[in-house]
Amino acid sequence: MARDNELVLEITEAVAEREGVDIIELESSLHEAIDTEALESLLATPGVEASVTFTYCGYTVEVDGDGEIRVSEPTPDATPTKAKA
Repeated sequence: MARDNELVLEITEAVAEREGVDIIELESSLHEAIDTEALESLLATPGVEASVTFTYCGYTVEVDGDGEIRVSEPTPDATPTKAKA
């Protein structure tokens, strides 16, 4: 699992890659989409199998406790930010 701000950077880079832009060209900060401290804390908690799904820059982002990040086009019926543990 990523430490400190590594997870934030990895998510931002994954979305920027999907957009085909540099991370500084993204329309908003990840901090505007989700509480990044809470995200990192939840996913770094030992023994907790968690998956967090949220919308960032128009993409659906899913991050698992093992650090896997998936970025996809949102589905029409996608709910905004949600977290499950």
